[in-house]
Amino acid sequence: MIGRGPALGLVLGASLVACTESSVPPAGGAGGQFASMRAPCTAQAARFATPVEILDEIQTGGGPILTLMAGGTRYTCRREPDGSVTVFSEYAN
Repeated sequence: MIGRGPALGLVLGASLVACTESSVPPAGGAGGQFASMRAPCTAQAARFATPVEILDEIQTGGGPILTLMAGGTRYTCRREPDGSVTVFSEYAN
C-alpha cells in the first residue's frame, strides 16, 4: 500500500491538469466571438429597456453567451447557428 500513494497522487494530478486544459476556449478564441456579439446583443436588449450593461461572457458547450442587465432585468444573449443573436429574459413572469 505504501507504493500506491505517490502513484495515486500522480493520477489525481493528471486529472486536474486534464480538466484545466479542457476549459480553455478553442483556437480562434472566444474573445473574438464575444466582441462580435456585444453590439447586436446590446442593441437587441435596448429594445426591452435601457441602459444595457454586459455583466459576463460565458463560453458554454453550445457556444458563447453574454449575460446582460437592461433596466434592472437580467437577460441572456446567445449566438444562433446562422450567426444572428437572440436576447431572452432569464426570469419568467
